[in-house]
Amino acid sequence: MNGYGYGYQKKKGGKMKKLLLILLLPFVLLILYYTTYKLFLIPPPEVEGIDAFRLLPAKKTVTLQGKNLKSITVLITQDLKSRELLRDEPQTVESTYTIEIKPKALGLRDGPAVVTIAVKSGILKKAEYKVDAMVDTVPPKLRVVDSPSTVYQGMGTLALLRADGADSVFVSTGDGAPFKAYRLPGGPDNTYVVFFPIPVDTKTKAVFRAVAEDKAGNRTARTLPLKIKKKAFRRSSIRISDDFIRRVIYPMFNDADPPAPAKAFLVVNEQWRQRDVRRLAAIGRDSAPRMLWKGRFLQLKNSKVMAAYGDRRVYLYRGRPISRSVHLGYDLASVSNASVGAANSGVVKFAGDLGIYGNAVIIDHGLGLMSLYGHLSEILVEEGQEVKKGELIARTGSSGLAGGDHLHFGILVQGVEVSPLYWWDKRWIRANVGIIESYGRGNAVKGRR
Repeated sequence: MNGYGYGYQKKKGGKMKKLLLILLLPFVLLILYYTTYKLFLIPPPEVEGIDAFRLLPAKKTVTLQGKNLKSITVLITQDLKSRELLRDEPQTVESTYTIEIKPKALGLRDGPAVVTIAVKSGILKKAEYKVDAMVDTVPPKLRVVDSPSTVYQGMGTLALLRADGADSVFVSTGDGAPFKAYRLPGGPDNTYVVFFPIPVDTKTKAVFRAVAEDKAGNRTARTLPLKIKKKAFRRSSIRISDDFIRRVIYPMFNDADPPAPAKAFLVVNEQWRQRDVRRLAAIGRDSAPRMLWKGRFLQLKNSKVMAAYGDRRVYLYRGRPISRSVHLGYDLASVSNASVGAANSGVVKFAGDLGIYGNAVIIDHGLGLMSLYGHLSEILVEEGQEVKKGELIARTGSSGLAGGDHLHFGILVQGVEVSPLYWWDKRWIRANVGIIESYGRGNAVKGRR
C-alpha cells in the first residue's frame, strides 16, 4: 500500500516538472535569443561627421549622425587634460547631435589636440575613434588696399585686398555665391585682386564685404566703402506675333509637341532664360588665375546698337502683356553673317548651343572676366583655343531667341552679366583696371572716385 502510494506521488511529481519545463522553455529561449542578439546579432554602432573635428577655429558647430547607438561619449584632450563635449544614451535607432565648440571657453590653446569618440550598441559591439585635431583660433589679417567709392547698378568693378594667413579671399554680399579674389599678378604674395559685379537689380543699400578665411574656418571681414547709385534703364514694349512664335519659338522645342503659343513663349522667355543664366554663372566662375587681356574691349565692327544693357522689356501677345525680361547685354547689328572678332585676348571657354543665346562663344580673359557672343550663325573656334584681340571667332546670325541677324554681346564678371559699356571705354579701363599693373610694379595706388 505504501509502495503504491509512493510510486504514484513520484510519477505525479515528474509530470509537474515536465509541465514546468514546458512552460519555462519559451522564456528560456527568449532569454537565450536576447542574449545572443545583444552579444552577436545587434548591428554595430555607426557615427558620421567625425572628420569635422580635425580643424577647430574660434567657434565651430559639428554635426554628428549616429545609428544603432546605446551610448556615445565625445572628449577632447590637450596637455593630458580632457574636456567632455558630449555624453548621451539615445533611445532611438538614429540620433543627430549638434556640438558647438569654443576652444577658448574650454581652456584650450592653439595647437594639436585629440578628440575621442566612444560609441556602443551592445555588450560586445563598441567602437572608439580618435581624431587628431588642430586648434586654430587666430583669424587672418585683412586690409582693403583699393576700392571704388561710387558704383552703378549693372557695373563690373574690382578691389585690391591684402590678406595674411588666409587660404581663401573673396567678396560677398551675403546673398548668393561669393566672388573669388585672385593673387595679384606680379604683386606680393599677400595681395589679391577681385573683380565683382554690381548686378542690375542691386539695392542702393546693399553691402559688399571683403572676406579672408583660413582652413580652420576663421574669418575676417571688411566692408567695402561702396556707394551704390541707381542707373536709369530704358523701358520698351515688344509685340509677339503668331508668326514669330512659329518661326522662332517652336523650333527651339526640337520637334517636341510645344504648348500653346503664349505658354510656349512664356516657357522660353522665363524658364529657359533662368536656366541659361544659371549656366552662365557656372561657366563664368571657373576662370584662369591670371590676366589674359590688355586694354579696352572691342565692339563689333561697323555695328549699330539695337538694344542696350538693362533694357526692361514687356512682351505683348494679342494686345496683352504675357511676359517680362531684363536685357543683360548689347544687341549689335551689322550686315548678315558679319564677321565677329574676339573683343580681347583670352581662351575659348565655351563654344556651342546655349539655349536662348543660340550658338554662342564665351572667351575667358582671366581673373573672373569673360565675354559672351550669342545668336551666332557659325562658330569658328573650339573650346580651349587661345585667341587674340580682334581674331575672327564666329559670324552673326539669328539662332536662339532672336528675331533677326545680330550679335548679343555680353561681359561676364564672375558669371554675372554686367554692362559692356565700361569695358569699351579706354579711359575707364586705364583708371580702374590699370591699377593692377601699377600695383604689380610696386607703384603706389591712388584711390578711385
